[in-house]
Amino acid sequence: MTSLVERLEPTIQALLFKIMRILPTERSTDFGVFVTKQNVIHNRPEILAGARRNLKIHFPDASEAEIEAKIGEFLDGVGRFMAEFAVMNRLIPEGRLNVVGLDAFHVVAGQGPIIALGLHTGNWETFGPAFAHANIPLASFYDPPANPFERQIAESTRAHFGVQLLAPDASGTREAIRLLRQNRVVMIFPDEARDGHIMGPLFGRAPHLRGNLAIATRLARHTGARFAMCHSERRGKGHFDLFFGEPFALPEIAGRPDHLADVAFLNGHVEPIVKRNLPRWYFLDDSLEPIADEPTQGGEA
Repeated sequence: MTSLVERLEPTIQALLFKIMRILPTERSTDFGVFVTKQNVIHNRPEILAGARRNLKIHFPDASEAEIEAKIGEFLDGVGRFMAEFAVMNRLIPEGRLNVVGLDAFHVVAGQGPIIALGLHTGNWETFGPAFAHANIPLASFYDPPANPFERQIAESTRAHFGVQLLAPDASGTREAIRLLRQNRVVMIFPDEARDGHIMGPLFGRAPHLRGNLAIATRLARHTGARFAMCHSERRGKGHFDLFFGEPFALPEIAGRPDHLADVAFLNGHVEPIVKRNLPRWYFLDDSLEPIADEPTQGGEA
């Protein structure tokens, strides 16, 4: 049986979202930070514990004050990200997206299949308006949130910018292959966590075939697609630099592909960017402990 709080949660979220939608952009993101910090501090202490644990692993020489400052960056980023769904349609008109490398990306888009590797830094949802503004059709793997209100907001935001959503299963993978063979751009997120466990980047762990890194490499081997790294970095309140990397391909092979080697190769492009943006990485609090092997069909965003 669901509790009263659980039943009221979507109603409360809808009210907060309406408030954030009517506020000026920067005030809206400030409000998102306030709500997120209060929720995490009072209701989700495990998020703070997980983030502190991982920061100490990645920054073993950091002082307690430095770790706490990075925790502040993490909560600030998550809070503003949540609020920015409410103001996403304002970011380009208000000149808040500084796009780097899009002209070169636009030249190669359509000349051959491209797998855009989106990362959960800054605000990855900003790529929807950026692709739409550049008139580049985009399809993206998408794992729906369990929360019905969050699912509604995520799907309506992406639909507003014309993003075609691909299911994280075999049907989504088949559709991705079809689109790539039409020289379309498909986005997949190789940095991810499932059930509280970080699947990618590897962060020193052995390569495995259970996550989006492996799915991305298999899609590339099936279709001959090249990759392009796509990540955003937050520059103050509601301002972003969006980076479109130069396309690159998997190493050429003579025989059957070594899928674990492909995963390690792709991780070598993904992990350095995540590490440079670690306090602003959405999955900072998740566990680096391995999970049991499981079959995987699709990708998530």
